[in-house]
Amino acid sequence: MSYKKITKSDQDELINMMKSLKEITIVKGCEILMLKIRRYYRWCKRKPPKVKAAWNRITPDEENAILKAAKDESLCDFRAAELMVYGHEHKEFYCSLSTVQRVLKRNELQAPYEVPRRKKPKKPDVRSLMTAPKKVFSYDATDFYLTNGLRVVVIPMLDLGSRKFIHFGARIVSFRQEDVMDIWDEALWKEDIDTSSSILTALSDRGSQMKGTKTKLHLIGKHNISLEFARPYTPDDNAWIETFIKYMKYHPERPEYFETVEDVIDWVSKFQKLYNNHPHSSLGYVRPNEEHLGLGNTIRQARKENLLTAKQNRLSYYHSQKVQVIDYGLIEDHACNGVLCQNMETKNMENGQVVEIGSLEPFKETGDFRDNSSEILCQNR
Repeated sequence: MSYKKITKSDQDELINMMKSLKEITIVKGCEILMLKIRRYYRWCKRKPPKVKAAWNRITPDEENAILKAAKDESLCDFRAAELMVYGHEHKEFYCSLSTVQRVLKRNELQAPYEVPRRKKPKKPDVRSLMTAPKKVFSYDATDFYLTNGLRVVVIPMLDLGSRKFIHFGARIVSFRQEDVMDIWDEALWKEDIDTSSSILTALSDRGSQMKGTKTKLHLIGKHNISLEFARPYTPDDNAWIETFIKYMKYHPERPEYFETVEDVIDWVSKFQKLYNNHPHSSLGYVRPNEEHLGLGNTIRQARKENLLTAKQNRLSYYHSQKVQVIDYGLIEDHACNGVLCQNMETKNMENGQVVEIGSLEPFKETGDFRDNSSEILCQNR
C-alpha cells in the first residue's frame, strides 16, 4: 500500500479507522497496513480544495441580461451569434459568442449541438426505367495493356433496355472530359436518337471525367440527359457495365496479348458483333440486336406458343401409346386363356378309368374360381 495510489474516499475511510483504534497505536496500525506514517499525517492535514474562479468571469447582472434577451419573444429566432451582436449594439451586455453559448446551455435554452455530416449518396434506381431500348445507358472505362506496357483506355457504352453494346471509344494512356463528350455525341448520332423528344438517363461511376463540370453541362444542357452516379466503392450499383467489361476482357476468343492500339480496337469491334448476336439470359435468350429493334416480345411470345403446341403434341402421343399398350395386353390375355383351357382339358387316370376334366366345370358349379382352385389343381395332377 506504500506505493499504491489511493482515492480520497479510501483515504477518509482509513483515517476514520485509524482514529477508532484503541488496543494498538497509530504507528503500529500503519505498520500493519504497510502505510508510511508521514503519508497518514499528510492525509490528516489535507486541506479542502479551493474553488478557483476566473478573474474575467461574467457578473450575475450580465448573465441575467443574456437570459432576458434569450427569453424575449421578439428575439426568440436569434441564434447565439445574433444575441451576442444584439447585446453589443444595444449596450446591454458585452461578451463573446462562446460565453453566450455557455449561458444558454447552462440554462437549457439552446438545442444540443449536432455535428454536421455529409449526406450519403443514395443508390441509383434505374430499374424502373429499363422497360424499352434507347432510354437508359451505362458506360465506364477499362484498361488494356500492350506488350510494350502502354495503356489503352476503352470506354464501352451499353444500352440497358436491350443490353446492346452500341458504341465504344479508345484513348491512349488516359481520357478527359472532352473525350467523354465526343463518345456520347458519336453514340447518339450512330443510334439516331432524338434527345429533344425523349429524356435519357446515363449511369456511371464517380470518376472525374464522368462527374466533371464540362461533362455535366454538355450532357444536361445540350442533350437533356439525366445523370445518375453509383455510390463510392460500390460497383454493384452499376453491375451491368462491370459484368460486361469482365466478359469482354475474359472472353475465350480474346487474344492473349496486344501489340498495337489497332489490335485492341479490332478485338473490341469483333467482341461487339459477338456480344450483340449472342442470346442474352436476361432477355429470355433473345439477341440484343433483336431486342434493340423491338422484336423481343414477338420472339418470346412465339416461343411460348411453340412450347404449348409441343406440349399438346406430346400429350397426344402419350395417349396414343397408352391405347396401344392396353390393346397389346388384351391380346396377350386371350392367348393365355386359350393355352390354359387346352391344358385343363386333359385326361386323368383314376383306378384304370379315363376321366375327362372340363376347364369350366368347377367354376360353373360354384361360380367362383378362387374357392375351387385347389380342387382343380388336384384333378389336373
